[in-house]
Amino acid sequence: MCLGGLATGCIEAGAPGPGRPAVLGGFAGGAAGLVAFLVLERRSPAPMLPLTLFRTPAFSASAVIGVLLNTGFYGLLFLAPLYFQQLHHYSALRTGCALLPAVGVVAAGSALAGRLTARTGPRLPMVVGLVVGAAGLAGWLAAGPGTPYAVLVAPMAAAGFGTALTMPAATAAVMEAAPGERSGAAAAVFNAARQTGSALGVALFGTLVAGGLVAGLHTSVVIGAAGFLVAAALAARWIPRIIRRERVGTEVGTDDRYTGGSSVAGERGEEQPDDTAMA
Repeated sequence: MCLGGLATGCIEAGAPGPGRPAVLGGFAGGAAGLVAFLVLERRSPAPMLPLTLFRTPAFSASAVIGVLLNTGFYGLLFLAPLYFQQLHHYSALRTGCALLPAVGVVAAGSALAGRLTARTGPRLPMVVGLVVGAAGLAGWLAAGPGTPYAVLVAPMAAAGFGTALTMPAATAAVMEAAPGERSGAAAAVFNAARQTGSALGVALFGTLVAGGLVAGLHTSVVIGAAGFLVAAALAARWIPRIIRRERVGTEVGTDDRYTGGSSVAGERGEEQPDDTAMA
């Protein structure tokens, strides 16, 4: 209900008269749905979404990053075909081929993300990917009625590569930020955050182009690029550089805890054993 109301409000806002009942009702319904969901989850003895997960900064930051990431990238994928077909008069087949730079780099970006995350932790690939993606979205400011296709190849490739570089690292970050018994819920939250971003990106960017394709496209990519940069700042601030899984308190039967490169013993100033030597 929450997502449906927000999407409805964004879509209807593109029509004349932003104060129309459909717009206000959509946003009001979305807000009411969110409040109702939070209240029910808080009172439930076995909540579908344990709200305590959001007390971990890395988890909350990863969820927000998922929303911002998909808002910008999938919003662009919604507008790019409109641009090529309406302004360059491409056929559907040619439009699909024109989008290859954006989607053809996904495999390479994902493979590189896995290697980097294994070596350096999730923060570096997330920050780099989001900055590269922001540059790619901003590159669409050059798009106009007479812009040659070659000018947009690099921005499309950068947006796709940056998104692909960020996604696996963000998934690893959100999974590691949650306790082991909550890994399923953590994965579901991140996937829901991404889908929310996709829906809002299409709804919002579609509304922005209602008054003019080029002007709306430029406004949309500025919003998307700004969202990527905000996400990069969140990653730099809250995502640990290296996430290590430490089992503490095993002698007294406590659960696993997840730390950003420091164990409980380290926090007490005690010398930490070398993991390699223990292995």
